[in-house]
Amino acid sequence: MDGAYFTSEDLIALNTMPNHDVQGVADKFYELHRLFFRRMRDHNWDLHPHWDKSTLITLLSAASSTEIKGLALPYLRSKEQRQLVERLMGREGHGTATSSDIHRHPVIELRVTPTHFAIELILSPFSWWDQRNLLGKLAVDRHRQTLRTLFGEMDGDFRFGFWEGTELSDMHLTSRQVLRGNVLDEWMGTFSDGQDWLRVGVWYEPDHAALKTDAILGEVVKRFASLHRLYTFMLWTSNNNFQSFYRGSTTGRGKDLSTF
Repeated sequence: MDGAYFTSEDLIALNTMPNHDVQGVADKFYELHRLFFRRMRDHNWDLHPHWDKSTLITLLSAASSTEIKGLALPYLRSKEQRQLVERLMGREGHGTATSSDIHRHPVIELRVTPTHFAIELILSPFSWWDQRNLLGKLAVDRHRQTLRTLFGEMDGDFRFGFWEGTELSDMHLTSRQVLRGNVLDEWMGTFSDGQDWLRVGVWYEPDHAALKTDAILGEVVKRFASLHRLYTFMLWTSNNNFQSFYRGSTTGRGKDLSTF
């Protein structure tokens, strides 16, 4: 792992959490965020780290309903837009948003664990408002074709699936496989909003050349750009509102976050 941004010592520290101090790893992660956030502004990407700076680097991942063995850095819609969507979800009067609100919104997340570095777009089942909006949008043929086009523009090593957790599941497809025949339509036909995690991302082994100190920032920018196009396609806004096209279950509102 010569020249790696996250060293073998960093990964050992993560693997022995909570007995090992990971502040050094968190400091490195924050420095990566600081440099990357400048590049985000250059690209005019309308995503934001968590508004509470104390939870900017967190043990909570949008990929899991429990704390993870690792650190996550989620980027999501603005605080004002989060509050609007949560009101639409019926959460008005629930008090000040906490760090758990990363689960109620689509996020693009950077994550380091003892086994992988990952860059992912995640819609957890708690973000059922956006999940339903996506399904409504995909009821329109031209938008299904747009989704195929977006996958076609991505590198072939992106992974797509519906599982929970921070490890890469065997039950995934690459961004190339989803373009074969009717595979994408068939997979989306099995998706259960309010129950499944929808995720697209890339996973790197710790010794991957793209994670070297002189390469990791450029790699994050490149992969984030691909995921941002998908994020924009999936995100509910007043100008991207397909709730009326949704034809799924209206008996529930997805998983319960009350235990967070």
